[in-house]
Amino acid sequence: PRCLEAGGAGEAGGAALRGCFDALHRLGELAAFVESNAAERAAKADRGGITFGVGQVLRHRKFGFRAAVLGWERRPEVDVSGWDGVQGLPSGADQPFYRMVPDMGDCVGLLGGPRGVRYVAQENLEELPLSERAISHELLPHFFDGYDAASGTFLPVQQLRYWYSRDPLPDTGLAVLAAEQAAAALDKLSALLHSHALDARGAGLLGPLMLLLGAAGSAADSAAAERAALALLAAHPSGEVRELMRASERSVEGDDLLAARGALDEALDIDAGHAELFARRAAVHLRAGRPEAGLSDARDALQRDARHFAARTLEGSALRELRRYDEAVDAFEAALRLHPWAPGVVPNIFKAERARRILGNA
Repeated sequence: PRCLEAGGAGEAGGAALRGCFDALHRLGELAAFVESNAAERAAKADRGGITFGVGQVLRHRKFGFRAAVLGWERRPEVDVSGWDGVQGLPSGADQPFYRMVPDMGDCVGLLGGPRGVRYVAQENLEELPLSERAISHELLPHFFDGYDAASGTFLPVQQLRYWYSRDPLPDTGLAVLAAEQAAAALDKLSALLHSHALDARGAGLLGPLMLLLGAAGSAADSAAAERAALALLAAHPSGEVRELMRASERSVEGDDLLAARGALDEALDIDAGHAELFARRAAVHLRAGRPEAGLSDARDALQRDARHFAARTLEGSALRELRRYDEAVDAFEAALRLHPWAPGVVPNIFKAERARRILGNA
């Protein structure tokens, strides 16, 4: 609030406002680091269907080269359907894929030259005898701290240990302890950030953040203020509600909209007064092609907190889908009054107005 009060006081006020935005940028970077690492760890916690683990050295069944696993995805993150190594496999692309550092000698001898990180289907991998697992590549030190000759396994760096905490790894004492300490530190930092968000919300700081959104002079500053405002809107004292929101996010990322809505339904059974829950469910309804339900939830969110600019944008999107263009334009303009840099709102106004003109001339 002080930097906003000082914002009109000439050069000093401008410096205070700049300092406010700089602080939000730093806070946002810290929160993004914690959230992205926690999300990656949560995504890798379930090893169902995963046969191999980080650090393991395997052989490609078709091409013959050996390689060390540095990561895996339950399903490929790129289109692999046309790859030679995937065609003809029993499961095709519908299986886990592994990011792997190959042995350079094998690449030269079997593939015709040096290669970087490989992306390999699970069905193309087979285990190796211990005597054949020591491999060499210039990229290995970037992902692994060393090689454990007794187990024939490469020892992942701390970040990989944190992400792939359930993968089987040799117990190397200090490295395991360091990974556990890092996990505990990030968990504490996440809890601290959420506690501060709750305190800030309770102290009425959402209002000043909304003023900062209006005062932002660039898209970057606006994004920093937006992130902080959304953190306050999402903050909730119940750990169960927070976990249900995270479960919903994971389901949306996996395009399981039914599960996403189910998680939010459960959360709303616990607290039907939380605007953010209605806004998130509105977004799920819209993504699933249910604009009527999305409109209802967006308006329920706004009844609980009229400053929820994301809910106002969702209201406009639902109205546009329902071809209620006059109301859609009004909702989008209201969203801009709350958040002048709101992503996608100006194009949506243009689309709604264009549709209104076309229908008016029909």
